Amino acid sequence: MSRPGFVLSVDAQTPPLVVFQGEKVLLERLPAGASVLYPPDALPGIRSVEAQIDRALAKPVDSEPLAALLHPETRVTIVFDDLSQPLTARTAPDVRQRVIERVLELAAVAGVDDVELIAATGLRRRLTAQDLRAVLGDRVFASFSPDRLRSHDSEATNDLVEVGRTADGTPIEINSRVVSSDLVISVRLASAVGNEGAPAVVTKLASAATARALNSPLAVAPGSADAYGALVDQIGDTAKVFTIDVTLSPEPTGPGTAFLSKREREWSLTDRALSTGLQAATRLLPSRKRVGLSQISGIGFGVTSVVAGRPSSVHPLTEAFLTQQQVGQVAAPADVALFGIPNPGGIGTTLNPVTAAALGLGQVFNGSTSAPVVRKGGTAIFYHPLANWFHPLYHPAYVDFFAEALATTTDSGRLSAEFEGKFASDPWYRHLYQTSFAHHALHPFHAWYSAAPAIEHLGDVIFVGGNLESTRRMGFKAATTLNDALEMASDSVGLSPSITYVHGAPVSISEVS
Repeated sequence: MSRPGFVLSVDAQTPPLVVFQGEKVLLERLPAGASVLYPPDALPGIRSVEAQIDRALAKPVDSEPLAALLHPETRVTIVFDDLSQPLTARTAPDVRQRVIERVLELAAVAGVDDVELIAATGLRRRLTAQDLRAVLGDRVFASFSPDRLRSHDSEATNDLVEVGRTADGTPIEINSRVVSSDLVISVRLASAVGNEGAPAVVTKLASAATARALNSPLAVAPGSADAYGALVDQIGDTAKVFTIDVTLSPEPTGPGTAFLSKREREWSLTDRALSTGLQAATRLLPSRKRVGLSQISGIGFGVTSVVAGRPSSVHPLTEAFLTQQQVGQVAAPADVALFGIPNPGGIGTTLNPVTAAALGLGQVFNGSTSAPVVRKGGTAIFYHPLANWFHPLYHPAYVDFFAEALATTTDSGRLSAEFEGKFASDPWYRHLYQTSFAHHALHPFHAWYSAAPAIEHLGDVIFVGGNLESTRRMGFKAATTLNDALEMASDSVGLSPSITYVHGAPVSISEVS
């Protein structure tokens, strides 16, 4: 068991607290009387990941051992998370590589010849050769690319098969290779409480039309768990699904940033000196260099568990592991909640303003099993620059969504009714998605829809350090400092609001007990 989380009441003796602001690491002094919600300490990482993988495959939950499911005539498809889940190490092999290599070894021993690997990218961009090498390693990449290794294409009509219909008659279409397989092996990184489990992977193997039908705010059952579950059931009619879940623990990558996992009152003099150096580096270096520095030196991931077997049985165990290290509780919702937003992407990339806003607002509700940490009509204050920058290769549809759609309305219903169809049918966006490495044109819409519940719940959304144009375009407010933000919020929450800072990065979940 790790040390549990707790709530600290800020007083005159409380030191400045770590707050992530995009590429920057800040030390912020909070007003006296504010509450700081610390998540539980990270669970210790597994010493021998390979041994744990072998145990999970040999003794799965509610399933025969993987070796017993593999036969020479078995048609096997391995699906794995894309880079929406982090690389677990900068130097050592990624844990997905370790799992998949072990699976392939068992398949080879069983004489299985028909094996393909698919990155479950959904509406996200296809993975480059460099991405695939980073996730799978050189040996797997060289053995399977290009004929038996690819990213899912949600627009490839010749590689999709209808397995059912939604309530309004929209076809439910899934990757044909997955549906025609005898055994689907899903390799998942589980990094946050509240994930949907195996259905989350399956929906990343659906067509764009299916994704739109299940996620649009105007759909019959948008985001329906039942609809997602039905996709798993459809695949289960023809293939056995064997899931391998790996839970991750956020850990600093080295001694230079170990202080980030400590509570500030426990910092040594060395920790304080390292903090000062990191702050100076993230403040003084050019922004593109700053991104790389903060991500190399900031957060890495240890493996806390590997569980395999029947998807519906594995998922609760995965959630239990994550809950132990992420969920903190407060006694009552606050008038104001504070959140830092780091940039969790790859080296040399940053978050565009739409993604940053969706990531931040998702924390208000994401993973909560009761009420959110901020009250209805309260204020959420986020730390992020919301730079008006979009990756030229990955985000072409985001540029137009931000400049055209959000300039007209921020209402999810209107965005869906007035713009979604136009973007989804645009041949240029489709071409860039299928032949380049651009996100699908629907991707910015679905990111925005995920933030809609929090926007509706809150009275004010304020970004400290936020770009003025970006915040206004999205219907939010920008503040230079925390004091400025609290003054802006005073009209709705008063001059002496209750304040809760949700401490931790990159993932911590807050809920009201």
